[in-house]
Amino acid sequence: MSQAPGVYVTANYSEPMSPQHNFAHQYDLDNPARAMSVYARIMHEHTKKQLSTATNSARRRSEGASRDSSISSISSTNS
Repeated sequence: MSQAPGVYVTANYSEPMSPQHNFAHQYDLDNPARAMSVYARIMHEHTKKQLSTATNSARRRSEGASRDSSISSISSTNS
């Protein structure tokens, strides 16, 4: 028996686990302007979260690279 895709929920924000997630049940198709507004807000929050994750990851990589280069420059002057 297959399960319907779940919804990722954090704080007051939820997003479908897959694009096909019960679209007709999630959005009021009789009110397309409202459905579009709700969908746009969800996608905006998703994009902000992805950007924040990417930014944090880039910072970690950048900090590691500058720490590694300073260690190698210290060891090369000591040789």
